[in-house]
Amino acid sequence: MTTIKRYHSLDVLKGMAIFLVVMGHVLTMCIRGLDRAAIFKIIGEVHMPLFFFISGFLSYKEDAEGRAVAPNLLSRARQLLLPMVAVSSIWIYYFPHSGLESPLVSTWHGLWYDTFKNGYWFTLVLFEVMLVYWLSLPFLRRFTGFWGGALVVISFWGITWLLWSLLPESVISILSFGLTARFIPVFLFGVLARRHIQGFNRICCNGWFLSGSIITAAFTLYYSCWYWEFPMIPAWAGEIFRSVFHIALAVVAISVATPWCESQFEKQARPCTAARLLQYLGKESLVIYLFHYFFLFPMGFVRPVLESMSLGFTPLFFVSAVSAACVICLTLGVAYIIKQAKPLAVVLTGAKS
Repeated sequence: MTTIKRYHSLDVLKGMAIFLVVMGHVLTMCIRGLDRAAIFKIIGEVHMPLFFFISGFLSYKEDAEGRAVAPNLLSRARQLLLPMVAVSSIWIYYFPHSGLESPLVSTWHGLWYDTFKNGYWFTLVLFEVMLVYWLSLPFLRRFTGFWGGALVVISFWGITWLLWSLLPESVISILSFGLTARFIPVFLFGVLARRHIQGFNRICCNGWFLSGSIITAAFTLYYSCWYWEFPMIPAWAGEIFRSVFHIALAVVAISVATPWCESQFEKQARPCTAARLLQYLGKESLVIYLFHYFFLFPMGFVRPVLESMSLGFTPLFFVSAVSAACVICLTLGVAYIIKQAKPLAVVLTGAKS
């Protein structure tokens, strides 16, 4: 593995992650009641850390002098917050007619006051994490080494958890601040990985480091999925375990995806269909995230059959994967139509005007 300069692996990983997002929502909304299954819990812990790591990696940019460039927060707000408010407002009126069951509060109150924002929390939290990154940049510029940067990351993470403990619960819910604090470390780790790309490539190529990352990810994933089995571990330690899992997962994902993507995109004249499809899904991941809820379809009738199979991992994976593929196809078709109307695309997809 040489470098991630062409970002093929990042697009592919985003494609995998958004497919997992839709699979998870098939289980929790299309076939309500199966979200207690192991596959749902694993999916729920895996996809979002990948998105935040990749967002942090791609957010880091340097000027001609090698200094980190601050992200354009106004542009990010237009890309993330405007479509979040627009699309989720439409969803509030559509949901009662969808036939779906949801664990979320799909109302105006849920949009503004619930942590999960009717399912649209990711765009708000990503913007807030980018705001934290913007605030941390003066300190990251002063500490150019990896360990100095890591100290900055830990410090800002600690500050966010301190604010979380001091802010009123209503404010925390409005801002989805607990989720923001949870994903700051992996986002800023992505920033550091891009900043020290040669060192990051070296650790991803190191078999011993990868082995340790796989073992660490496996143990911390188990805790993240079934944390109630460890009552002796306090909540603050649990959040540290989750952050360790997020970072270990990012290392494993990049270490595995990059060699395969290099073999497909750089050593072959035409990549295989799976590689091209995942890359396309990755590039359209935000649009899929915004619109896929509208194309989920109720399938409660299959629940008794799947439950009679003792909630087996394989049948659940197959049903949710096939359903997710259908949902994504419909989503991309409608998104293509919307993109032809530029003003509408700006509001609903965050496209550039």
